[in-house]
This record gives sequence, C-alpha cells and structure tokens, in this order.
Amino acid sequence: MTSDQSPVTCPLLLVPFSLLFVTFGLVPMKKHYTIPFFIPLKGCPHKCIFCDQRKITGEKMPGPGDVPGKIEKYLATMPSSGARIEVGFFGGSFTGLSFEAQGKFLRQVGPFLEKGCVHGVRISTRPDLVDKEKVSFLKEHRVTCVELGVQSMSEEVLTHAGRGHSGGDTERASKIILEHGLELGHQMMLGLPLSGFEEELYTAKRIKALGATQVRIYPVIVIKGTELADMWLKGCYYPLGEEEAVDRAARLILFFESNGVKVIRCGLHPSEGLLSGEEYLAGPFHPAFGQKARERASCIGCSNQSQVASHQSPVTRKKDKG
Repeated sequence: MTSDQSPVTCPLLLVPFSLLFVTFGLVPMKKHYTIPFFIPLKGCPHKCIFCDQRKITGEKMPGPGDVPGKIEKYLATMPSSGARIEVGFFGGSFTGLSFEAQGKFLRQVGPFLEKGCVHGVRISTRPDLVDKEKVSFLKEHRVTCVELGVQSMSEEVLTHAGRGHSGGDTERASKIILEHGLELGHQMMLGLPLSGFEEELYTAKRIKALGATQVRIYPVIVIKGTELADMWLKGCYYPLGEEEAVDRAARLILFFESNGVKVIRCGLHPSEGLLSGEEYLAGPFHPAFGQKARERASCIGCSNQSQVASHQSPVTRKKDKG
C-alpha cells in the first residue's frame, strides 16, 4: 500500500450487492428477459465511422409478420411466472421509420401484452430522432422504454465519430421521454477516437444526471467495410486492448451501479460474423466481455472504490503489441 492510499476497513460495503454474486461465484436467478428484433440501419440517416449494423448483429431484416412466431418461440423457453419479459426493437433508429411502419411492428406485440405473457416493449433510436409527437405515438402503442444511442457526451468525440447529433440532442430527447412517463435507457461506447477514460466517465456522469435508469456499455471494435476500418488500416486509429477495455468497463459498472443506474449489457452481441472472425478486424471483442468486466469490477470494488474517479487513461493510445 502506498502512502497516499488509505486502508479499506470493510471492502464488501463498497461493492454493489449485484456484484457480490460474482465475487462468491453465485448465479442469481434471471428476472428479466428481452425478446430481440434487430432492424439493421432502418430509419438511420447517418453512417457512423464504426457502424455496420448488419455485420454487428448478424441479423436479416425481419418483417412485421415475423414478430408473433419469434415471440412464441422465445416464450416457450422462458419462465411463465416470476420474470419480466419484454420485446425489443434494436439495430436501427426505430423512430426514424414512418409511423405506419412503426405501427405495423408494434401492433404485432399487442396480443401478447393483452395476455400478460409479455410485459413491455422497448425500442432504440438516435437522440436527434426524438420529439414529442414521436414519443406520444410510442406511448399510444404501449412502448414502455426508449433507449438512446448516446455513445458519448463529448462534442469533439461525437463529431469525429460522424454521429450527426450533439450532447444537446441527448439532453432534449431524454427530457421528452421522461416527461411522457417512459423508462429511459442510454447506450455508450468505450474507445472511440479522441475518447479517453476522462471523456467516458464524463459521459457516465451526464447519463446519471439526465435520469437514465439503465445503460448498455459497448467497446468499439473495428468491423470490415467501415470508415473506422480504413482508419485502422492506415494507422490512424488504434482500438483499446482487451485489458484496458475491461478495466474501463469495470470502473463504469461500479460508478453506474453505485448510483442506481442498472447496467443491462456490457459488450457486443456475439454474432456469427464476429465469432468466426469473418467481419472482425481488431478491438476488444470477447463473447464473455461483460462477465470479465463484472469480475474486474468486483476486484476493484473490494480493493478501493475511490479508484473509479481517480483512474485516468491517455486519449492518444499507442498500438497494442502482439
């Protein structure tokens, strides 16, 4: 122990209760399930430097008629009581679709909501594609949660990522969603160009301040065919190494869960293209990334939770060896 470190007299008190399951090797019974529908790039007016949704999700575009069958298939594998089951529409910007197209998807969920075997609907979208009319439409169609693809609250990082929206758009959209009585979720990324841990912790603090109750944390990986892939091939961008990405994610998990924000996912969905390496070029992709981050969070929390605020990572990263 160095001279500037104070001893932790009761380390377990510093760890969020949910992380104790990891510490002692216990597996809590799952209480929440989401039946996912990925709608790659539909409704999205921009192509960010890191994005190829079809390759990331590994999903073909579903039609409204595909929804009931998939819900029934998933329900057959889920507990009939004691769990909350939602249907989620992800992968694009759902509110960028026409009201007619949105309604066709959402109405397919109605009968399952009426029967009580599905308890809610969530959608993901861009902050700049949210307004009062669109959120009112979602609420009328029984959507219960809106997840915003925030990615970062640093204006410089957003600009370099080609996001096409600002932190102000996120603030405005978050306010509208909460005013309509819907749950608010945010999605953020680790390792974007010009983004160090300082920028990511700032984003996390803004997410908490804006009233999000749940968050997804995604490390940036380099996918073939993206602008980021070109940058990587030219030596203009170096992704985080796995250890650094796990460490950053762990510290953010500690921050969020100690401040009442639930981390509902950490790490990318392991699609077939990513697992096979067919679409993957570089970056911290691991099928068990979330588990690694939570285990690291448990270790950090038991050691000294004050490291969450003090940890710093350089914005300019050197290429990982190996």
